[in-house]
Amino acid sequence: MRHRPVLSFAILTALTFGAAGTAWSDSTREFAPKPEAAPAPAAKAATYDDAEHRVAAGNYRDAIPILTAIVKAEPNNTDALNLMGFSLRKTGQTDLALQYYNRALSLQPKHLGANEYLGELYVELGQVDKAKERLAILRGACGNCRQAADLADFIAKGPGGKSGS
Repeated sequence: MRHRPVLSFAILTALTFGAAGTAWSDSTREFAPKPEAAPAPAAKAATYDDAEHRVAAGNYRDAIPILTAIVKAEPNNTDALNLMGFSLRKTGQTDLALQYYNRALSLQPKHLGANEYLGELYVELGQVDKAKERLAILRGACGNCRQAADLADFIAKGPGGKSGS
């Protein structure tokens, strides 16, 4: 029977100081749960505005992954399709750009940006007649709005970017 007090003390000590999932809290002098590791903050999803800012800064390659995610989540987002086409065009991926512009226009035939930029792509490809078709669509949709005026100027400069071509 001599060993009982020692055994009881050992059990009491284990229960008091070694209980799993607890730690001694000096501030409260009570047992408190061990703090769990805080979950890592979720990365903020990039937005269409983020892509627009990258495009405006000339960072077309950086905009493409953002726009890819947006188009995957919202396949009928004509603004994202148009901006993707623009970014692809600016990175030399004209075949893909053409697909994105055409997708945007299949959803919204009078989309001002997609008509303007597709017209510019046609000029770059030497297909000025197709660019003029886009210009006619723009003028029918918005008169002589900024997009129509910009495309008319682009057509006037021609494939090489010089006036009079």
